[in-house]
Amino acid sequence: MNLKVETSNFLNDLERVAAVRREIADRLSNIATAINQSELAGAEASGKLGLETDSADINLASKNLRQGVFRLLVLGDMKRGKSTFLNALIGENLLPSDVNPCTALLTILRYGSEKKVTVYFNDGKSPKQLDFKSFKQNYTIDPAEAKRLEAENKPAFPDIDCAVVEYPLPLLEKGIEIVDSPGLNDTEARNELSLGYINNCHAILFVLRATQPCTMGERRYLENYIKNRGLSVFFLINAWDQVRESLIDPDDPEELAEAEG
Repeated sequence: MNLKVETSNFLNDLERVAAVRREIADRLSNIATAINQSELAGAEASGKLGLETDSADINLASKNLRQGVFRLLVLGDMKRGKSTFLNALIGENLLPSDVNPCTALLTILRYGSEKKVTVYFNDGKSPKQLDFKSFKQNYTIDPAEAKRLEAENKPAFPDIDCAVVEYPLPLLEKGIEIVDSPGLNDTEARNELSLGYINNCHAILFVLRATQPCTMGERRYLENYIKNRGLSVFFLINAWDQVRESLIDPDDPEELAEAEG
């Protein structure tokens, strides 16, 4: 089943948020300017007010609002459809999303005027640029390999820090970065990679599967790693089409007889 993610209303909402953010940034900048002017006037009259630090903090807040990035971390167990959802959002099959535990790397999706993938290493090697086909071929592992790594408690690519995918997507141009994580419920090292990035993000999209909603493992992750962090958590329940396909039509005698048998 082909699904299209409608993003027009969401993009309009993001534009309104960006406009409010710019307005608040302008007002903070005006406040900082007023404080600086008061400091100068006070220095010439009865003495400074001692608000230089406050002015600097307000200026920094204004700058962060104007230039800041909102990071959304996509989390979930293996084979929950995280990359498939992101490909639908992008409108192109960029990220690995077949039957394998595809995303073996922490992948950061951000705005870029040209499509490209850059892999960053943690062993001192220079970053490497790849085309999307090579990226999907080189950094997808099959189920047998995933099980072996899980048994040995090893990451699939220990020398790699993350991959950065740049794409000219209007959603990303609004100051949004989306982090596609390796699947949870895999090797502990990959869990640490995904969950360790939480502190760098502002919100979490936790992907569940309609045919197996909220497993004990997923509850454990939510309870141990996400609860009480002060982050907004959104839930996406995927694969509803499979639920519909498995439902029994009460008006179909053949389906009822097969279910009873």
